Amino acid sequence: MLYESIRNQQAALIAKNKAQIIITRKTRTADGAGGWTEATSTLASQDFRIYYKGSRVYLITDSGWHTARQIKLIAKYDADVEPENETFLDTFSYGDKDYKIKDVKSIYTQGYVVFKECALEELT
Repeated sequence: MLYESIRNQQAALIAKNKAQIIITRKTRTADGAGGWTEATSTLASQDFRIYYKGSRVYLITDSGWHTARQIKLIAKYDADVEPENETFLDTFSYGDKDYKIKDVKSIYTQGYVVFKECALEELT
């Protein structure tokens, strides 16, 4: 099937330059009294590929548009990653830098998730 072929291609792409990452997940749940209860867990190591993507970002200055570098991550279709929201915050360290996962976009073919693309924010 096509979706299986794309999953295999993405796995091979990740394997060519993989980063073995352990995600720390902070989970917030409502406590029923108007506040939050927070818990932190460490997920099992997962293989990802981190890359940089140039993009156009509009900055309000006299010089107008500026090129900014975005940091992205490719994950396998079944990767355990969550976008940043009021419930989840996934962070990890790679090399000498810390990152958080800002957004997760599942890429579909034939109705199946074939890989995930994540937007990262560098914390340090």
